[in-house]
Amino acid sequence: MGAWGHGIRQDDLVLDVIGEFEDALKAGKSVAGASEAVALRHRSAVAEPSYWIALAEMQWTYGTLDASVLARVRDDLASGRSLEQWEDDPPALTRRRAVLEKFVKKISAPKTRPARRPTPIVRAPKFRAGDCLSISLLSGEYGAALVLAATHSTPEYGKNLVGLLNYRSDAPPTLEVFRARRWRRVRPGSADHRPHVGWYDYIGFRKVQSRLEVIGSIEIGPDDPADSAFLFGWGNIASVPPTSQD
Repeated sequence: MGAWGHGIRQDDLVLDVIGEFEDALKAGKSVAGASEAVALRHRSAVAEPSYWIALAEMQWTYGTLDASVLARVRDDLASGRSLEQWEDDPPALTRRRAVLEKFVKKISAPKTRPARRPTPIVRAPKFRAGDCLSISLLSGEYGAALVLAATHSTPEYGKNLVGLLNYRSDAPPTLEVFRARRWRRVRPGSADHRPHVGWYDYIGFRKVQSRLEVIGSIEIGPDDPADSAFLFGWGNIASVPPTSQD
Protein backbone atom coordinates (compact mmCIF):
# COMPACT_ATOMS: atom_id res chain seq x y z
CA MET A 1 0.00 0.00 0.00
CA GLY A 2 1.11 3.56 -0.55
CA ALA A 3 0.30 7.08 -1.62
CA TRP A 4 0.36 8.22 -5.22
CA GLY A 5 -0.37 11.92 -4.61
CA HIS A 6 -0.49 14.62 -1.96
CA GLY A 7 -4.27 14.61 -1.47
CA ILE A 8 -5.91 13.05 1.55
CA ARG A 9 -7.61 10.35 -0.53
CA GLN A 10 -4.66 9.65 -2.81
CA ASP A 11 -3.56 6.78 -0.61
CA ASP A 12 -4.43 3.08 -0.75
CA LEU A 13 -4.85 2.63 3.00
CA VAL A 14 -7.02 5.74 3.27
CA LEU A 15 -9.31 4.49 0.52
CA ASP A 16 -9.54 1.03 2.09
CA VAL A 17 -10.50 2.43 5.49
CA ILE A 18 -13.02 4.85 3.97
CA GLY A 19 -14.63 2.12 1.90
CA GLU A 20 -14.90 -0.29 4.81
CA PHE A 21 -16.18 2.44 7.15
CA GLU A 22 -18.99 3.30 4.73
CA ASP A 23 -19.75 -0.39 4.21
CA ALA A 24 -20.20 -0.71 7.98
CA LEU A 25 -22.56 2.28 7.99
CA LYS A 26 -24.55 0.71 5.17
CA ALA A 27 -24.82 -2.44 7.27
CA GLY A 28 -26.52 -0.41 10.00
CA LYS A 29 -23.63 0.31 12.35
CA SER A 30 -23.26 3.65 14.13
CA VAL A 31 -20.23 5.87 13.58
CA ALA A 32 -18.74 4.36 16.74
CA GLY A 33 -19.54 0.85 15.50
CA ALA A 34 -18.01 1.55 12.10
CA SER A 35 -14.88 2.89 13.82
CA GLU A 36 -14.60 -0.34 15.81
CA ALA A 37 -15.09 -2.40 12.65
CA VAL A 38 -12.24 -0.75 10.75
CA ALA A 39 -10.03 -0.88 13.85
CA LEU A 40 -10.47 -4.66 13.99
CA ARG A 41 -9.86 -4.99 10.26
CA HIS A 42 -6.72 -2.84 10.30
CA ARG A 43 -5.10 -3.81 13.57
CA SER A 44 -1.73 -4.05 11.83
CA ALA A 45 -2.07 -0.50 10.45
CA VAL A 46 -2.86 1.46 13.60
CA ALA A 47 0.69 2.84 13.63
CA GLU A 48 0.20 4.31 10.17
CA PRO A 49 -0.69 8.04 10.03
CA SER A 50 -2.86 7.32 6.97
CA TYR A 51 -5.12 5.10 9.06
CA TRP A 52 -5.86 7.92 11.49
CA ILE A 53 -6.33 10.43 8.69
CA ALA A 54 -8.94 8.19 7.10
CA LEU A 55 -10.69 7.52 10.40
CA ALA A 56 -10.76 11.24 11.18
CA GLU A 57 -12.14 12.04 7.74
CA MET A 58 -14.98 9.56 8.15
CA GLN A 59 -15.87 10.44 11.72
CA TRP A 60 -15.87 14.17 10.92
CA THR A 61 -17.87 13.66 7.71
CA TYR A 62 -20.61 11.84 9.61
CA GLY A 63 -20.61 14.25 12.53
CA THR A 64 -18.84 12.44 15.39
CA LEU A 65 -15.09 13.08 15.47
CA ASP A 66 -13.53 11.55 18.55
CA ALA A 67 -11.16 13.93 20.36
CA SER A 68 -8.48 11.23 20.61
CA VAL A 69 -8.55 10.67 16.84
CA LEU A 70 -8.18 14.40 16.17
CA ALA A 71 -5.32 14.54 18.67
CA ARG A 72 -3.55 11.64 16.91
CA VAL A 73 -3.79 13.33 13.50
CA ARG A 74 -2.47 16.60 14.94
CA ASP A 75 0.39 14.81 16.71
CA ASP A 76 1.39 12.88 13.57
CA LEU A 77 1.64 16.15 11.69
CA ALA A 78 3.50 17.99 14.44
CA SER A 79 6.01 15.14 14.86
CA GLY A 80 6.48 14.72 11.10
CA ARG A 81 5.27 11.09 11.06
CA SER A 82 2.63 11.87 8.42
CA LEU A 83 5.27 13.59 6.25
CA GLU A 84 8.03 10.96 6.29
CA GLN A 85 7.24 9.63 2.80
CA TRP A 86 7.94 13.05 1.26
CA GLU A 87 11.09 14.00 3.18
CA ASP A 88 13.42 13.31 0.23
CA ASP A 89 11.44 15.59 -2.10
CA PRO A 90 11.27 19.15 -0.65
CA PRO A 91 8.66 20.48 -3.11
CA ALA A 92 6.43 17.43 -2.51
CA LEU A 93 6.97 17.77 1.25
CA THR A 94 5.80 21.38 1.10
CA ARG A 95 2.66 20.43 -0.82
CA ARG A 96 1.86 17.53 1.48
CA ARG A 97 2.33 19.67 4.57
CA ALA A 98 -0.04 22.27 3.16
CA VAL A 99 -2.66 19.62 2.43
CA LEU A 100 -2.45 18.18 5.94
CA GLU A 101 -2.53 21.59 7.60
CA LYS A 102 -5.67 22.44 5.67
CA PHE A 103 -7.16 19.06 6.59
CA VAL A 104 -6.44 19.51 10.31
CA LYS A 105 -7.95 22.98 10.22
CA LYS A 106 -11.08 21.57 8.56
CA ILE A 107 -11.65 18.75 11.03
CA SER A 108 -10.83 20.91 14.06
CA ALA A 109 -14.22 22.57 13.70
CA PRO A 110 -17.38 20.43 13.91
CA LYS A 111 -19.05 19.75 10.58
CA THR A 112 -22.15 21.94 10.49
CA ARG A 113 -24.10 19.55 8.31
CA PRO A 114 -22.97 15.96 8.80
CA ALA A 115 -23.36 13.78 5.74
CA ARG A 116 -26.30 11.42 5.59
CA ARG A 117 -25.48 7.83 6.37
CA PRO A 118 -24.95 5.93 3.11
CA THR A 119 -27.54 3.33 2.24
CA PRO A 120 -26.85 0.23 0.18
CA ILE A 121 -27.91 0.17 -3.45
CA VAL A 122 -29.21 -3.32 -4.13
CA ARG A 123 -28.24 -4.54 -7.58
CA ALA A 124 -29.63 -7.96 -8.33
CA PRO A 125 -27.96 -10.26 -10.86
CA LYS A 126 -29.16 -9.45 -14.37
CA PHE A 127 -30.13 -13.02 -15.24
CA ARG A 128 -31.05 -16.38 -13.70
CA ALA A 129 -28.95 -19.52 -13.83
CA GLY A 130 -29.83 -21.44 -16.97
CA ASP A 131 -30.80 -18.40 -19.05
CA CYS A 132 -29.75 -18.78 -22.67
CA LEU A 133 -28.53 -15.48 -24.10
CA SER A 134 -28.63 -14.64 -27.77
CA ILE A 135 -26.11 -11.87 -28.40
CA SER A 136 -26.51 -9.38 -31.25
CA LEU A 137 -22.84 -8.88 -32.12
CA LEU A 138 -21.39 -5.62 -33.38
CA SER A 139 -20.46 -7.48 -36.57
CA GLY A 140 -24.17 -7.99 -37.36
CA GLU A 141 -24.00 -11.69 -36.54
CA TYR A 142 -25.21 -13.55 -33.46
CA GLY A 143 -23.29 -15.03 -30.58
CA ALA A 144 -24.41 -17.11 -27.61
CA ALA A 145 -23.73 -17.22 -23.87
CA LEU A 146 -25.06 -19.45 -21.11
CA VAL A 147 -25.74 -18.06 -17.63
CA LEU A 148 -24.23 -20.61 -15.26
CA ALA A 149 -24.98 -19.00 -11.90
CA ALA A 150 -26.44 -15.97 -10.15
CA THR A 151 -25.21 -14.77 -6.77
CA HIS A 152 -26.52 -12.19 -4.31
CA SER A 153 -23.63 -12.69 -1.85
CA THR A 154 -22.87 -8.98 -2.08
CA PRO A 155 -26.24 -7.18 -2.42
CA GLU A 156 -24.76 -4.12 -4.12
CA TYR A 157 -22.97 -6.22 -6.70
CA GLY A 158 -25.19 -9.08 -7.75
CA LYS A 159 -23.25 -11.15 -10.27
CA ASN A 160 -23.78 -13.72 -12.99
CA LEU A 161 -21.36 -16.43 -13.98
CA VAL A 162 -21.51 -16.50 -17.77
CA GLY A 163 -19.88 -18.85 -20.26
CA LEU A 164 -19.44 -17.80 -23.88
CA LEU A 165 -20.29 -20.45 -26.43
CA ASN A 166 -18.38 -21.21 -29.61
CA TYR A 167 -21.12 -19.83 -31.82
CA ARG A 168 -21.17 -17.13 -34.46
CA SER A 169 -23.81 -17.12 -37.16
CA ASP A 170 -26.18 -14.99 -39.23
CA ALA A 171 -29.04 -16.76 -37.43
CA PRO A 172 -29.88 -16.50 -33.72
CA PRO A 173 -28.87 -19.55 -31.64
CA THR A 174 -31.42 -22.22 -30.82
CA LEU A 175 -31.66 -24.04 -27.50
CA GLU A 176 -29.77 -26.95 -29.06
CA VAL A 177 -26.72 -24.68 -29.31
CA PHE A 178 -26.81 -24.21 -25.55
CA ARG A 179 -27.44 -27.85 -24.78
CA ALA A 180 -24.38 -28.80 -26.86
CA ARG A 181 -22.10 -26.83 -24.50
CA ARG A 182 -19.43 -26.06 -27.11
CA TRP A 183 -17.55 -23.49 -25.05
CA ARG A 184 -15.49 -20.69 -26.49
CA ARG A 185 -11.92 -21.03 -25.32
CA VAL A 186 -9.89 -18.45 -23.40
CA ARG A 187 -7.19 -18.31 -26.05
CA PRO A 188 -8.38 -19.90 -29.31
CA GLY A 189 -5.64 -21.77 -31.13
CA SER A 190 -3.38 -22.03 -28.07
CA ALA A 191 -2.80 -24.69 -25.46
CA ASP A 192 -5.11 -22.84 -23.09
CA HIS A 193 -8.36 -24.76 -23.54
CA ARG A 194 -10.21 -23.38 -20.55
CA PRO A 195 -13.80 -22.36 -21.28
CA HIS A 196 -14.28 -18.60 -21.56
CA VAL A 197 -16.20 -18.22 -18.30
CA GLY A 198 -16.29 -15.23 -16.01
CA TRP A 199 -18.32 -13.22 -13.52
CA TYR A 200 -20.30 -10.20 -14.70
CA ASP A 201 -21.80 -7.61 -12.36
CA TYR A 202 -23.74 -4.47 -13.30
CA ILE A 203 -20.84 -2.60 -14.93
CA GLY A 204 -21.41 -1.92 -18.62
CA PHE A 205 -24.78 -3.67 -18.73
CA ARG A 206 -26.81 -0.69 -19.92
CA LYS A 207 -24.53 -0.32 -22.91
CA VAL A 208 -25.34 -3.79 -24.25
CA GLN A 209 -28.71 -4.55 -22.68
CA SER A 210 -30.54 -4.14 -25.99
CA ARG A 211 -28.17 -6.67 -27.61
CA LEU A 212 -28.95 -9.47 -25.15
CA GLU A 213 -32.09 -11.59 -25.42
CA VAL A 214 -33.09 -14.53 -23.25
CA ILE A 215 -34.43 -17.09 -25.70
CA GLY A 216 -35.12 -19.79 -23.15
CA SER A 217 -33.68 -21.63 -20.19
CA ILE A 218 -31.95 -24.96 -19.68
CA GLU A 219 -30.85 -26.88 -16.59
CA ILE A 220 -27.35 -26.31 -15.26
CA GLY A 221 -25.60 -29.59 -14.57
CA PRO A 222 -22.83 -30.74 -12.21
CA ASP A 223 -20.30 -30.83 -15.06
CA ASP A 224 -20.83 -27.19 -16.01
CA PRO A 225 -18.26 -24.60 -14.84
CA ALA A 226 -19.19 -23.42 -11.34
CA ASP A 227 -16.75 -20.57 -10.75
CA SER A 228 -14.14 -18.35 -12.36
CA ALA A 229 -11.24 -16.19 -11.27
CA PHE A 230 -12.14 -13.61 -13.91
CA LEU A 231 -14.42 -10.58 -13.70
CA PHE A 232 -15.53 -9.21 -17.08
CA GLY A 233 -17.48 -6.13 -18.13
CA TRP A 234 -20.71 -6.56 -20.05
CA GLY A 235 -19.53 -3.90 -22.49
CA ASN A 236 -17.25 -6.36 -24.30
CA ILE A 237 -19.67 -9.24 -24.70
CA ALA A 238 -21.01 -7.98 -28.05
CA SER A 239 -17.56 -7.73 -29.62
CA VAL A 240 -16.27 -11.27 -29.24
CA PRO A 241 -13.48 -12.47 -31.58
CA PRO A 242 -13.98 -15.08 -34.32
CA THR A 243 -15.05 -18.53 -33.18
CA SER A 244 -12.38 -20.76 -31.73
CA GLN A 245 -11.33 -24.05 -33.22
CA ASP A 246 -12.12 -27.14 -31.15
